[in-house]
Amino acid sequence: MRCLTDRWQGAGRADTLLVLLPPAKASLEDLLAQGMVAAVREHALAVDIVLADVGYQQVMAGTVAASLQQAVIAPARQQGYAHIWLAGISLGAFNALHHAAHYGEHLAGIKLLAPYPGTADILQDIRQAGGAQAWARQPDCPLEDERCWWHWLATQPDCPVWLSLAEQDRFLDGQDMLASLLPPERVRRVVGDHSWPVWLAMWQHWLAHGPLAALRPPIKEDRDR
Repeated sequence: MRCLTDRWQGAGRADTLLVLLPPAKASLEDLLAQGMVAAVREHALAVDIVLADVGYQQVMAGTVAASLQQAVIAPARQQGYAHIWLAGISLGAFNALHHAAHYGEHLAGIKLLAPYPGTADILQDIRQAGGAQAWARQPDCPLEDERCWWHWLATQPDCPVWLSLAEQDRFLDGQDMLASLLPPERVRRVVGDHSWPVWLAMWQHWLAHGPLAALRPPIKEDRDR
């Protein structure tokens, strides 16, 4: 798996790793060009960052969770990171959920930016069952493809999830179903569509106000005042 790493340049070694997965048809360089890494550095968060190239190939092969664990998460744990956060945009958020459904106990939390919620037929099955929680309680509930993470999310996941979604997003119906499974304080709605400027604004707000904001170094007082 191809990865790009950006390390914290502050004093000491960062004990937190932030792993970001790209949307469909986007490269790791697109994440850089669109300012996703720069936003983290602008907030001076004491984290190392890994951009991991997880995409359609792993989705179609059903290897998203295992390949990400083997290439990124397991090595990061061996390197001694105390906290590992996983974030993704659109298909990247879909893939983050896949990984968390299998290895959530290894994560401090996940951040979903405008997630792709899955195929229309699976979403329709969930709706017809009366929602994700009712669907997950079915004794014959299938657990392949994205059904595995819908089931995980509907049955008390073992790591916290934060969600940002836009009111004009083309995937809003499925995202609303996803949002219904999360505590309201972890869901943020904005005006906008399914595009980079909206995703960057979501990201910046979460970096400033979400749990990672605590990793910003304290501002030193000016003794000459």
